[in-house]
Amino acid sequence: MALSAGLVFNWLHEAVIGIEVWQFIGLGAMVLIIIAARYVLLWALRLLITHRTPPERHAFWRHELEQLQRRLLLLLAAITVAIGFPVLDFDEDVEAIVAILTNFTATFAGVLVGFRLVDAAADYWREIAVETDSKLDDQLVPLARTAGRIFVGAIGMVFVLQNLNINITSLIAGLGLGGLAVALAAQDTLKNLLGGATILADKPFQVGDWVIVGDLEGTVEEIGFRSTRIRTFADSLITVPNARMTDTAVNNMGQRTWRRYYTTVGIAYHTDPDRIQAFVEGIRAIVRSNANMRHDYYIVELHSFGDSSLNIMVYTFIGAANWNEELRTRHVFNLDIIRLANELQVEFAFPTQTLHLASQVQGAQEVPLLRARDDLAQTVDDFAPDGQAGQRADDPITQGYDNG
Repeated sequence: MALSAGLVFNWLHEAVIGIEVWQFIGLGAMVLIIIAARYVLLWALRLLITHRTPPERHAFWRHELEQLQRRLLLLLAAITVAIGFPVLDFDEDVEAIVAILTNFTATFAGVLVGFRLVDAAADYWREIAVETDSKLDDQLVPLARTAGRIFVGAIGMVFVLQNLNINITSLIAGLGLGGLAVALAAQDTLKNLLGGATILADKPFQVGDWVIVGDLEGTVEEIGFRSTRIRTFADSLITVPNARMTDTAVNNMGQRTWRRYYTTVGIAYHTDPDRIQAFVEGIRAIVRSNANMRHDYYIVELHSFGDSSLNIMVYTFIGAANWNEELRTRHVFNLDIIRLANELQVEFAFPTQTLHLASQVQGAQEVPLLRARDDLAQTVDDFAPDGQAGQRADDPITQGYDNG
């Protein structure tokens, strides 16, 4: 029995490529420990998700856990090797090299895990922010994400410097001596950081607002520490330094309560005055019947005598949450004006020059017959809120062919 034990002992100490058998067994045991620790940790996290989070958030957290798996595996491997490798009694030089590699790997993996946790928290807060009416939290989420990643990166850098046996206190003191030079070199960066703080404090615009900044126009997509990102209507993404956003006049189109619609309707010169008056009053009736237009202030008047038309000024305001809704209201309003003109036999003018010769009576343009004022008034009433002639914004001709 003692002989068998001695043989086993001798076999365990046999060397293969410079590594003893028992050391190979120890390395294999560390691999098994890494796999088992990963399985147990993921099982515990899934159990935590199932029993400690709302059911509607399960899919979200499971997705975040999937993104975290590889980073956790790398971190567990580094920790296991750092603890278990010295037990295997390798050469001191080998142990020193492995210790340096595992420390760097553990720090790197820890930073990756920290980044993923920061992103998961930011994604969670972003989903909550979308459900709130305030846009301030929508702006703070990207900033919190950036700040969290910077913090995690700084902690990782400190660990790396410590592993290199660099005195952190002396390094900070040295940076203090060169702080003036750094500040001079980073003036623009500091201006942009202060600009970002100013934007958050004054709130001249928020995420989702339509803004015009100089020659730039688009929708604010993200407000960061250093810059603001604007998505143009051509779907390109422009990054604007925050210093410029605070030094330049910002026209915030997204904060409008009403969107002005100003146009001129030109009608033919041969239109008789009563018909013109009925047409003007009919347009006013259309404004009053459109639920998406301002009813307490609008102007519809015969404005001027053009070269080839009588010009009617239409000055109104539209209540719309976005540009698409504004265009839809204009569309319905303009179609009703065309319907009104057809009912009143009012002709729209176009740039022409007509030469009338007294000797060519047969070639003279036919003028619509005059209609009684009561008949004209009835047409106007048909376009009023209680009338049936106009197209209502909530009652299109068909139920299809929408912009989506």
